[in-house]
Amino acid sequence: MKKILLLAAAAGVILSGCVKNESASGVIASDAKISFETPAVGVSTRAVVGEIASAAAYPATEKFKVWGWYHKDNYTSFGDASNGWTIYMAEEDGSALEVTNPDGTAQTWAPSVDHYWPKNGKLTFAAYSPADATGTYTHTANGLQIAGFTVNEVGQQYDLLYSDRSYNRVSSENQYNGSNTTGNIYNGVDIVFHHALSSILFKVGTDVDYSQANITFKVKRITIRNVVNKGDFNETLTDQSAPIERNPTWTPSTEAGDKTDYVVFDDATGFEVPTDGTTYTEPAPANGTANDLMLLPQSFVGKDDAVVEIVYTMKTAASAEIEHTASFQLNSATNAETWEDNKRYTYKIIFGGLEKITFAPVVEDWVDVETPVNPGLN
Repeated sequence: MKKILLLAAAAGVILSGCVKNESASGVIASDAKISFETPAVGVSTRAVVGEIASAAAYPATEKFKVWGWYHKDNYTSFGDASNGWTIYMAEEDGSALEVTNPDGTAQTWAPSVDHYWPKNGKLTFAAYSPADATGTYTHTANGLQIAGFTVNEVGQQYDLLYSDRSYNRVSSENQYNGSNTTGNIYNGVDIVFHHALSSILFKVGTDVDYSQANITFKVKRITIRNVVNKGDFNETLTDQSAPIERNPTWTPSTEAGDKTDYVVFDDATGFEVPTDGTTYTEPAPANGTANDLMLLPQSFVGKDDAVVEIVYTMKTAASAEIEHTASFQLNSATNAETWEDNKRYTYKIIFGGLEKITFAPVVEDWVDVETPVNPGLN
């Protein structure tokens, strides 16, 4: 009979087949199919466009890739030959196995070939998402490595995710024994993902209440200029029995052609800024585009050309609407001069009277940390 690997979600139970088989690795397999929970994602305070924030939000149409490794006893170290280490679930070339949802609606994922639990020994798993992410993906003792990842253009970006390893599994039963700390409620091998990119948001508001002063601000364009869009990733695991620590790092490209601009907001009509002194809002376009971005983690130290540019208008009782342009450099320590993975940076554009506007980035560990800055405005 045709063998299918099922990644269970709504019905994530241990699945059993009717035929025993021998896996491609030569390890004797049982007749119990391997199943996975709907992937969970590390703690997030909110979701933005394109971001996968929880198991409940993991789309049925999404694809991800999985590796599975066999070892006869408890995990010791990656590739430990004395522990019978071998690739158990992967493509023939050793790359991760693509998992898809057969019809895009059912809560079950299946690869092109199936795998069954070994009769003896244990399995360790790792995964990344989405399956069609750019770059070359490998997994070693140091965890996941990505070579040549490129951030897509605005409007086509996605949430690049990589998982913790799930160690010493012998069945599809959830390892939390029903008291599941990932937030999933179904059985199955737990896959817990982390965000590999930086989330970038913008909000606008004023520092004091101008609502009675007949002053109107409108944002027309927000652009991030000269940031790197290509790089390599290393999960950098300390591969030891306990504790196994993770120190993910990105190495951005140094090629001049791998810098680009991202237009976050563009609307000729303009978005009217709330002027009550307390409300900060993400600009919503009337006839343009507004984008929550997921960009490559990188340092801006020594990079004066990496800036955020804001085009806005101001109108008072004594003047018509006048257009202005303001910008701030990303290489200032007060402007969060480094974007880190798994962090959200919310830049608050603060309109502060007639002389200047200021900027205040808020960094979230998907937990707010406010850092005010005061660049000048021409």
